[in-house]
Amino acid sequence: MLPRPIADWLALWRDLPRHPRQVLLNRSHFPTSSLIVAVSLLLDGIVGAPITAWIVYAALAICGPSSLVAVTGLAAHALWSCGRLWTDLDCEACGDGPDDGDDEGEPEPDDPADDSGLAVDRYRDQHVLAA
Repeated sequence: MLPRPIADWLALWRDLPRHPRQVLLNRSHFPTSSLIVAVSLLLDGIVGAPITAWIVYAALAICGPSSLVAVTGLAAHALWSCGRLWTDLDCEACGDGPDDGDDEGEPEPDDPADDSGLAVDRYRDQHVLAA
């Protein structure tokens, strides 16, 4: 079994040729690779040692392509949210996700059944101390 970051990285490159528009919209919400590159560049700018330059090279080699997809996805998501690009798509990370229509009108599992809205009221009603 692969570690989660490696599995996500492999899934990104597997899905990008298959569903490029959806991958770009979804990747705009997960800028982890861009943050790693930015932190390594900041570290190199502050410390300025040769080891930090190697850290930047490694971060660019490992996270650079994924960061490029995330930045491109950010631009595509901005155009999509304005309605100028891919109006037929729904962003899975922005919305509630695909709805199959079978849960219309049903309360969410975390919603309390009574009108007070407090779980403490239910707990208090069930556990009464007698003096």
